[in-house]
Amino acid sequence: MSRVRSILRWVFVRGPAAFYELADSSPGLVSVLVLVALAAAGGLGAGIGALIAVATTRPLSPAVDIGVVTAVLALIGWFGMSLVVVGVLWVRGVAPAEAYGGRPSGRHAAGSAAGWRRRGEALVPGSLVGFFAIVAVIFGAIGVHAWQVSRPWSEPTAVVDGVVVTFHEPGLVEKGAGTVIVRYTVDGSSHTLEIDADTGDRVIKVGDTMPVEYAVNRPAHARAVWTVGAGRPDAPFWAGLSGLCVVLGAASGIAYLIGRRRRRTDDDAGRQCRTS
Repeated sequence: MSRVRSILRWVFVRGPAAFYELADSSPGLVSVLVLVALAAAGGLGAGIGALIAVATTRPLSPAVDIGVVTAVLALIGWFGMSLVVVGVLWVRGVAPAEAYGGRPSGRHAAGSAAGWRRRGEALVPGSLVGFFAIVAVIFGAIGVHAWQVSRPWSEPTAVVDGVVVTFHEPGLVEKGAGTVIVRYTVDGSSHTLEIDADTGDRVIKVGDTMPVEYAVNRPAHARAVWTVGAGRPDAPFWAGLSGLCVVLGAASGIAYLIGRRRRRTDDDAGRQCRTS
């Protein structure tokens, strides 16, 4: 029974804590180990699936696929559980090295496990509040851009077919799939429009025909209908992510302020005890 308890403790507590300590001290090594572990889990799952297929006289390929997926998902689930365990250790104020009985390493090599929360300290670090604030601003900006792209124009518009005539490769420091030049004709006059080659739903190529929306009174002012359609679902998605980060940031900020106030109160009480 004690051996079973030891195994369970390593799987659910000591193993995740040791994994965090290794990741903290050698992140590059852990990246390689994770890939190797995923490959090993896939191979083990494939072998178990093949044995089951042979034992039950069932088709081999589906059993192998199920074994691979099951083993890989189980390992990914353990990685996710490790994050939960580390979070619980943070809340309890127990350094991961203490949880698995090893010696602190990496940023926590000091005897006091510097950088890790101790009992009585603030539950939420100020850096977490700043992180949520920055991410909320980034997601909010993306949502505002998607809303601006997809909202209707206030002036009369019409739609005409355009043809992609040129593709521009992205620069060395540019991200994305590049841009394309779309030529469209209104009342015998030819106009061009430059848009991203990747609209989110499809990648545009030279020779493709696509609908172009233009302002009736200003035919040179136009946009791709596909881009507008792709932006409509993006706006609420990014706005929702930004709102979630705002809520998490507000909750983290409240917890941070409560922790600072509690620590200040404890410090004042300690000074009063020393003076008395």
